[in-house]
Amino acid sequence: MIWLLPWEDNDEVRHMPWFTWALIAINVVVFVFQTALGDEEVARLFSRYGLIADEWYWYQFFTGSFLHGDWLHLLGNMLFLWVFGDNVEDALGHAGFLVVYFVGGFAGDLLYVYANDFQIPSIGASGCISALAGAYALLFFERDIDMKLMFLVFPVRTFSVGAFWAVLYFLGLDVARTIWSKGVLAEGDYVNYVAHGGGFLFGFAVAIVARLLGVMRRYHVVDNGGGWWGYWPSDLETLARKAAARRARMERTRQEWPK
Repeated sequence: MIWLLPWEDNDEVRHMPWFTWALIAINVVVFVFQTALGDEEVARLFSRYGLIADEWYWYQFFTGSFLHGDWLHLLGNMLFLWVFGDNVEDALGHAGFLVVYFVGGFAGDLLYVYANDFQIPSIGASGCISALAGAYALLFFERDIDMKLMFLVFPVRTFSVGAFWAVLYFLGLDVARTIWSKGVLAEGDYVNYVAHGGGFLFGFAVAIVARLLGVMRRYHVVDNGGGWWGYWPSDLETLARKAAARRARMERTRQEWPK
């Protein structure tokens, strides 16, 4: 089997992506807990905490995103979270990152339950991570992502692709299918591309707002963002100029001080 594997992008983050790492850790811990259960217990866990379109409970929109069907399902989602999440958290801050992740996942799931009546539980963080990928595609469209051409589990070749086109390759089909089908999954289609497509569109919309409000301009020109609000505050550039002027005055004073 030949397939493409997205790898770590070429740009380092400026601030510790605490919540990206925390979400990866939580998802892994939950899956390890699952592996300790028997098949019947896992089935009951999915039925209670996975999102059932025809008979959902409010908490399933949250709990379903932390359940995964197998190791490949988990590793695929965590890889995408690692590649895209830290950069989105770096630019939008912890609060913006969490909004994109959870509200984006909720938006995709809400579209799914509105349009479908399946009894099969929908599980996995794919909708949340698709929202991050949608945000990343526009926030960092000028960057490149390393792509590994894989044969089974062996890398054959590594090449770079523009972030926007790489994300479009992985999620564009899900968005197109979501729009074309009006959110309705075909009978026997167990990949919830509706949640993927809805999440991607939400993340893309947040990125549009962020760019219109100058978030990425501030991200590229000042260093004093990060924390909860990232580069959303409009006064970051003013504060950076004041800090630079203060440092310059202190340097002049130091140089003029009698030796």
